[in-house]
Amino acid sequence: MLDLAAELPKLLSVFGIAFFSLWASIPAGLALGLSPLPIIVTSALSYAAGVGLVAFLGAPVRGWIMRRFGDKVTGDPNSAVSRVWARYGVIGLALLAPVTTGAQIGAAVGMALNASPRRLFLLMSVGGLLWAALFAVAISLGIMGVQQAVQ
Repeated sequence: MLDLAAELPKLLSVFGIAFFSLWASIPAGLALGLSPLPIIVTSALSYAAGVGLVAFLGAPVRGWIMRRFGDKVTGDPNSAVSRVWARYGVIGLALLAPVTTGAQIGAAVGMALNASPRRLFLLMSVGGLLWAALFAVAISLGIMGVQQAVQ
């Protein structure tokens, strides 16, 4: 059973790391001695918080991106972002952002491409949860494999 008082500092550390890097939060949580399920939930919630922060402050963020980068974000039809967006839309961005740009930049790109904030938040949160679960399982299985090989 999870002893919340003892595990809270570890979970907060994972949350803080995942806000900026979903990938780094999983090994950090495992290194802190947490089991995979709380790491997955905490990382996914933190990722969703990063997406929500940008998605629901969308208009000012979109305006800043367009002023700062202009057509560089949406103007080049040969860019990877434009190709993924044209072919897969928000779903493609939601699955690609956790492994490339991260929560905040991915959400900002989605807002710059006129994605619905609610749809963007929902799909990117699911994408973050999916990648957190896959990465946690892969690392946990790798650790168990190494431990068995050493014994």
